[in-house]
Amino acid sequence: MRSFQDILTEPLFDDTAPPHAPVQAQPPSRELVRLGEKLPRGIYLGTSSWNFPGWRGIVWAPMSGTKTLARDGLAAYSSYPIFKTTGIDRAYYRPLTAAQYRAFADQVPEDFRFLVKAPQRVTDYAVRDDRGRAIGRNPDYLNLQLLQEQFVWPAVEGLGKKIGALVLELSPIPREDISDINKKHAQIDRLGAFAHALPTEALEGERLLFALEMRTRSLLTRRYVKAIGDSAVRPVVSLHPSMPSIMRQTEMVHYLDAPDVDSGPWKLRGDIVIRWSLAANGTYQGLRRQWHPFNVLREPDMVTREGIVWLLNLAAKSGVRAYVVANNKAEGCAPLTMQAIAESLTGYRMKTPEQA
Repeated sequence: MRSFQDILTEPLFDDTAPPHAPVQAQPPSRELVRLGEKLPRGIYLGTSSWNFPGWRGIVWAPMSGTKTLARDGLAAYSSYPIFKTTGIDRAYYRPLTAAQYRAFADQVPEDFRFLVKAPQRVTDYAVRDDRGRAIGRNPDYLNLQLLQEQFVWPAVEGLGKKIGALVLELSPIPREDISDINKKHAQIDRLGAFAHALPTEALEGERLLFALEMRTRSLLTRRYVKAIGDSAVRPVVSLHPSMPSIMRQTEMVHYLDAPDVDSGPWKLRGDIVIRWSLAANGTYQGLRRQWHPFNVLREPDMVTREGIVWLLNLAAKSGVRAYVVANNKAEGCAPLTMQAIAESLTGYRMKTPEQA
């Protein structure tokens, strides 16, 4: 029961947004608009997904509803001055139709690009129960026909030229299947054959970009890099506790693009995709509890940020595209992570409200 004091201190008017209110963009400051204008062409910054009510006052206007963010939030999201990409991660859990992809594409400008995650049915090594536990090997793992029918062609039809990259996040392979060098080589060779079999020409003669995100650390070797070389695939720089640091993964990209150390200054030969999924010492569930509602930076990681910026500068100098998305669980608030990266990349430091 509420006390008399609670009743006296209760606000007269309810200023909470109705759950089904329209989603509106937070009006950007002139500083933020200027920051977005300074970003190099071909650099696409964004977040892993966009359905987060805690971003009200940052990306969403305070009176935006929360129930329609997933369906209708992209128009407001894409008007945030530094956002040129986002992930469609929901495609990982169940295939989407061309119409669903088209509904996303219709909400964003022509220069916006999506990172679309391939279905778990094709990229997960295991079959899993309702709690996510592996209960057997997946017979559809790396099934090329299934991938094209349920993912590639619907995405191409629905998103068209707004596809940035088709991301294949490969689940960790069990130890028993990589327990010796021969088994590791067999897994790598299988991935190489799959990479070279992927379709390339699909967008009016343009080459589709497939991005392979390895989550089995021990397979991230020179043999793996050679196996996917000269294919339609680029390796994802995957910033996740299970994977090496950004510096080590930058070495991987260097070996892919410039195996001859005497060939002169290093230039990227293809586009680059960076996905910052999780803080170095965290877990998804733990950080979800600790950092909710994801509206402030909790643990800034300057080393990882500057590693990302170094790769973005290299991409700009090489004349290739670079896609970077961050999860809220990277530092606490993905939009503010991207703002910090944009400031470091451009050298333009936004003034704080106190300085303005």
